[in-house]
Amino acid sequence: MKIHEEGLGRTMKFESGDLVSWTTLDERYTGVLVGISSRTVGGRKVKNALVFCFETKQNEKVLAINLKRVPKNDEEVLEN
Repeated sequence: MKIHEEGLGRTMKFESGDLVSWTTLDERYTGVLVGISSRTVGGRKVKNALVFCFETKQNEKVLAINLKRVPKNDEEVLEN
């Protein structure tokens, strides 16, 4: 069985400086993407994002697969 070479998490659509959002259970957060890194978990590469969160005023580690980009033209609509 061949294992896909790409990591789990979307990295192609994001660049440093993008406005992103993510949720954890009942809360929604927004912030600016600082960077993306990868690590191996269970034999697979997992992409993590470092995001400066507007709500907590701190850098947060977030799984890249959980991020959604906030479009520049409308803050109410979220892209995958």
